[in-house]
Amino acid sequence: MKWFGQIWNLSLLSRFTAISLIVTAAAAVVMGLGIQNYLEKVVLRQEAENAAEQVATLLNPRLRLVDFAGPLPAARFAQIDTLVRENIIGRNRQHVVRVKLWSRDGMILYSDERELVGRRFPIGKEFREALEGRTAFEISSLEREENVAERGRFKRLIEVYTPVKPAGSHLVAGVYEIYHDMASLDAQIADGKRTVWTRLTLSFMILYGSLFLLIRGASRELIRRNEEIHRLFSKTREQLEELTTLYGLSRVLADAVHETEAILNLVAKRVVETLHVTFARFILLKENEFVVAAAYPVRILNRDLEVGQHVPASDCAYCRRALSVNEPVVLHADSHEVNEREGHTLFLDFAETICLVPLHLGERALGLMMIAETRNADREPFTQEKLQLAQSIGEQVATALHRAELFAELERAYLQTTLTLANAVNARDNYTADHSEHLADMAAAIGREVDMSPRELQDLIYGAILHDIGKIGVPDAVLQKHGSLDAGEWELMRRHPIIGWQILKPVPRLSDVAEIVHHHHERFDGQGYPDHLSGDGIPLGARIIGIVDSFSAMTDARVYKAARSREEAVAELRRCSGAQFDPHLVEIFVRLLERGVGFSDLTMFSWRNGFKEAGTAELDRGKKTR
Repeated sequence: MKWFGQIWNLSLLSRFTAISLIVTAAAAVVMGLGIQNYLEKVVLRQEAENAAEQVATLLNPRLRLVDFAGPLPAARFAQIDTLVRENIIGRNRQHVVRVKLWSRDGMILYSDERELVGRRFPIGKEFREALEGRTAFEISSLEREENVAERGRFKRLIEVYTPVKPAGSHLVAGVYEIYHDMASLDAQIADGKRTVWTRLTLSFMILYGSLFLLIRGASRELIRRNEEIHRLFSKTREQLEELTTLYGLSRVLADAVHETEAILNLVAKRVVETLHVTFARFILLKENEFVVAAAYPVRILNRDLEVGQHVPASDCAYCRRALSVNEPVVLHADSHEVNEREGHTLFLDFAETICLVPLHLGERALGLMMIAETRNADREPFTQEKLQLAQSIGEQVATALHRAELFAELERAYLQTTLTLANAVNARDNYTADHSEHLADMAAAIGREVDMSPRELQDLIYGAILHDIGKIGVPDAVLQKHGSLDAGEWELMRRHPIIGWQILKPVPRLSDVAEIVHHHHERFDGQGYPDHLSGDGIPLGARIIGIVDSFSAMTDARVYKAARSREEAVAELRRCSGAQFDPHLVEIFVRLLERGVGFSDLTMFSWRNGFKEAGTAELDRGKKTR
């Protein structure tokens, strides 16, 4: 219904007002009708019982059972008629207008309308109730045959039926039928109805008004509480988003990032996306100058963010002051706290607002995270919540940078350990010394072709350098023998991958390298050693080293054999492709050879620089022993 839809579109309080008014009015109507009907029945029954009692009190003592045997004799009829007219109809002309006396079988024995005496009429429900000893009544419609005389005189009559018990008898001998004029009761009933409806209307108006005032007060309280809940929910949601952001950032930083540049680039992007700013920059303090180490804009800007720029610390006094406090500092474009030159350095001639977040590790100042907004400050203000989130991110960045430093130191320690182990083998086997570095060159080239990750590539280089580290456990007599090895000596020699694995496995950083060393003599067809792995079950690094190790063994001169040509070695690799070697990797290696990659330039691959930085002394000392 249209009106119901309109009500439903109102506010909650207006909707309640309309619906409660409808419900209250309906309840009042239903209750009023119920009370009205009840009162009307009570009035009618009371009037009926009074009339019945009046007639019974007057006639019962004067009636005898013989009077109900048939139509009354004239003298007896006259006596009863006189009693009725003088004491009932005559005195109650406004109420009782007719009295009939019926036998049990429906014959009229007496009526003030003589034409009906002696006639029989059908017995109705109320008549039967009277025969059972109860007074009954009905509002007559005057449609029965016996009511012909009343139809023109009256509009409505109450027909009362009451049992007749003659004097000296407890049996119901017949029935009185008393006609009561409704005209005298209609006014009384109408007054009662008006009283009921007036009082009921006033009562429900008071009830509705009280209920409305109560609900309006409750509604206002609910609105106030709802606004408070909404505010708390918004704040909680913001805090949850903040915690989620910090947790996600910490997971990424802890799991995947170990380089300073990668850390800062990642965080700069997250800061811009999370804090909804225009760009972010990281300015690190290195000795006596500030260096812009990373930056990220939300869109292409018409100004370079100057990554890599070096600014003397003496030229940025405000940055030094910002580092001296451990909380974010907000500057506006019209701020007078910085001079024009420093404002340009801080991008205040480009951004409307910037926030400088100090990066501290304990008492040590690492630098600043700069968050900038080019829009009007009122659109995206640096609220207290945003500043708290920025500070939390800054603390995570400082911790991540510290972890990166520790990781770099640990990497250098690993590299030094690697070189030490490699040199220990080099000292015993001149062939192994040059051979390992040459293998590292070739393996790194293949690793790049198959898109190895930086970590996998580094492990591959370590594996190439250390693939024969297990020869430490092989006796010199076997290791330096010029002739062919017998079965027992081959058994000793074939243990060197296991020995190498046992040496490297305890070092966590070299655990993957240990697997490469362990399986670099496996064959693609499963006929290798020590575990007879096959196909992709052999670590990728081990498969690569197996190819370049065999190629180097064929093309290098040994004390017990002459070197073979590159073409012969390639032919041999292809002949054994799919059996001893991974066919896909063989083809990659051959393509590299055909492209002219010589694998001889000692500065060709970046891994060498890392080794030199980590342990130049170790490398030089190893060369002197060859």
